Amino acid sequence: MTIAEEIKKVASTKAGLASLILPPLIGYGVIAVANDYKSNSKKPRDLPPIQLEQDDFKTLELNTMLQWAALTYSYATLRNIVRDNKEHKFIKPELVVTQHLPDDTNPFRGTHLKKTVNATNILEFLKLNQSHLVGDEGGLEFNPEGDGKADQDGDGESDLKMMQRLEQVDDEFDADIIEFDDEFVGEGLDSELVFSIVLNRTEKRVTVCFRGSVSLKDWVVDLSGTKRKPAIIKEFADDTGTETHTGFSGYLFGDTHHEGDGKSKFEQIVHILKQVNKKHPGFKIYVTGHSLGGALTQLLAFALAGSKLTEDLPKPIVAISYASPRVGNRGYLQKYQQLEKAGKLRHIRVSNQGDVVTVAPSGGFYQTGLNLHVAPGKQVEIAYSKDRSFWSQVNVNALGNHGLATYHKRLFIERNLTDISSNVEELYQKYVN
Repeated sequence: MTIAEEIKKVASTKAGLASLILPPLIGYGVIAVANDYKSNSKKPRDLPPIQLEQDDFKTLELNTMLQWAALTYSYATLRNIVRDNKEHKFIKPELVVTQHLPDDTNPFRGTHLKKTVNATNILEFLKLNQSHLVGDEGGLEFNPEGDGKADQDGDGESDLKMMQRLEQVDDEFDADIIEFDDEFVGEGLDSELVFSIVLNRTEKRVTVCFRGSVSLKDWVVDLSGTKRKPAIIKEFADDTGTETHTGFSGYLFGDTHHEGDGKSKFEQIVHILKQVNKKHPGFKIYVTGHSLGGALTQLLAFALAGSKLTEDLPKPIVAISYASPRVGNRGYLQKYQQLEKAGKLRHIRVSNQGDVVTVAPSGGFYQTGLNLHVAPGKQVEIAYSKDRSFWSQVNVNALGNHGLATYHKRLFIERNLTDISSNVEELYQKYVN
């Protein structure tokens, strides 16, 4: 079925029409991230962000995952700037773009990065080349005039949100980006999803991070809101009649351009995770992402938790998603809950009041996991498998309510301290078991 035929089929019902209209909002994720706090009203009842010790704040699981999700957007943009402006002589571009280095020093095989990258590397590149980089409310652009500086307003802090996030994680974690797959972006409808894998030795954790919608192909994927039964999922979840979103499933489980062998992104990720497990047995597996990245987060975690291909990987698989759309049918929800009950899967799903992406698509799709729902002026509402109606989230500020900065502002406040200071297993013990 062509995309046009699929769109016509989906739009033929009232529920389908709603599901067709809403997914494009998923693509606003990158814009909403760039807008940062710009569209948030400062109401008197809103408490200021938590004033914790810096080290305590940085080690909170929920915050760490949010920062890595945001950095996945920024790092992909930075790499694009370097590649798209080859005529400009950037200083030490090999600090951020390592896939074409003559020597492969990456300890993991089958990766695009020939050398691992850490926060210190990226920070050094930004500081060396800041005159050619412009930050505007969280965005990152190339400045051909070369007359810029990181601190444009003279307040003593970098205006590049990317630098602020990197400085937050740099000195706390012994972490390396061991894979960053953005090899096929900007290829029109042949473009592929973007993900990174971060190895954190301090926390004994490996994290898969998905980027949200940016490319034209991402938007087409968002619109492909019918359901299918991917073979990798049918193998372990057919007993509940599990079906998943056609676009998200195709992106993760479909053939890719990887080294010409058609290996799926799922297979690429599993291959690296198995290597990590051998070199670092016992490291926990986390998955995170925002918007489209959130949908891929819960879908990957589901497959990692249930597939026979990943029986040797440590469990539970922990997913922390922000602004995730719905991914599967009721059978998917039932199997998800079975895996949670078996201790193989954990999913913290953070949603924001007024973010319509989190209730899309409609028409037989359901949300999963332990929901942390944030709203201005209220304590975080926590409930297991809590889903909300489409109409309860409709508002005029859908874009502003979808951004990661808004999520951060509403979640990390004093009244939520007890819950956000808990780790994932503690939250499950309190609200699920």
